[in-house]
Amino acid sequence: MSRNLLQLTTTLAYARGGYSVALNLGSEDSAVNVLLDTGSSTLAVTAQRYAPERDATLAATAYAQQIAYGGGRLAGPVLRSRVGVGDRDQRRSLDDVAFACVQGAPPTFFRDADGICGLAYRRLDAAHDLSVPLAAQGRDPALTWPWPYADTDAAALHALLEQQPRVELEPLFTALERHGVFADCFALQIGRAVVHITDAAATARQLEGDPLNRGVLVLGGGEECQSLYEGGFADLRVLHDVYFNVNLLSLQVGDDDPLPAPALLPEYEAGSVSNAIIDTGSSFVMLEASLYDAVIAALRARDPRLADLVARFEQAFAEGQGLPNSAIDTAEWPVLHLRLEAPDGSETCLRCEPDDYWPRNGYYAGQRVFLLLRQIAGWANQSVLGLPLLCGRYCVFDRRGGGAGRIRLAKARTG
Repeated sequence: MSRNLLQLTTTLAYARGGYSVALNLGSEDSAVNVLLDTGSSTLAVTAQRYAPERDATLAATAYAQQIAYGGGRLAGPVLRSRVGVGDRDQRRSLDDVAFACVQGAPPTFFRDADGICGLAYRRLDAAHDLSVPLAAQGRDPALTWPWPYADTDAAALHALLEQQPRVELEPLFTALERHGVFADCFALQIGRAVVHITDAAATARQLEGDPLNRGVLVLGGGEECQSLYEGGFADLRVLHDVYFNVNLLSLQVGDDDPLPAPALLPEYEAGSVSNAIIDTGSSFVMLEASLYDAVIAALRARDPRLADLVARFEQAFAEGQGLPNSAIDTAEWPVLHLRLEAPDGSETCLRCEPDDYWPRNGYYAGQRVFLLLRQIAGWANQSVLGLPLLCGRYCVFDRRGGGAGRIRLAKARTG
């Protein structure tokens, strides 16, 4: 089978805070829009557009998967079926791909998207074998589809799953590489961090037509697609094949002195590995708590109004709003310089522009949103470097050659 690369259009229109791509599932080629997430590895879809009962290629399993994201926790059966990427003569399909069909997903969990496609490494794609409790219920065969836990509350289901043996699934992109469909490399061309909206009544289909909401996914390559970028690449060292773990060295606010990034605390090293990850599934740059506080203090020292506007935004965002476009003059806001470790041990400096962390018409028509976030309570002291840092960039996630690989960043070509 050809290992040629495949270039696909992505959009912010459905997930609103992340780029999604269309996949096709099952014997009926059901089209689903899934969020592209380098911070996870699970392929999960809702029953919004995919109906397992009509899929002639479906194989049920004894497994269930529990999916935890910032917006909550979902669960559902692990199914195996055909997955296709690309259109017409560009279509590449693979049979027997494992994915979760999440049950009872809140309508806003993926916004207008139909699920999520994790692009990180296989260790994150875990499920639980429910053979024993299913057999105890008298289910023969002991399979999780049809879903037997529709009436079980979330806490009880979580407790049940955590008591069952853990099994490791093969993520979609890993399966495509193992079967020779693509080389072990993919790339994303990223414009904005969040959806561009000028009409509050616009449908997802209308938003999809806005050029500012479009991006590109390249499967099986990166540097070859020279029409998608310009100039040379800056490289980041990937420290571990769990997440796309990187080493954040410092953050500089404008021309202030750099703020050293704290090392990951020892109690988090086993699970989190490093003090930062590159996460395309995050609409925000979430900074470790002390680093975020230092950034806000630097803004206040520069101009107290800047810190006041952040506080105003936080209150508005809690009520489902941003701040009016006119309230934020991004010329008054500093560029953020994030320095990260390069593969040769040197530093790679990435600029995060004010228009990228305060995007115009972001999420809400006529409003701006502030896309720096303080470390979430209970999270490791780890920064999550999401889309605002990647805006205007062509990002190659190169896992070829063994090891954890590297991330290569160039300026995205526009027009």
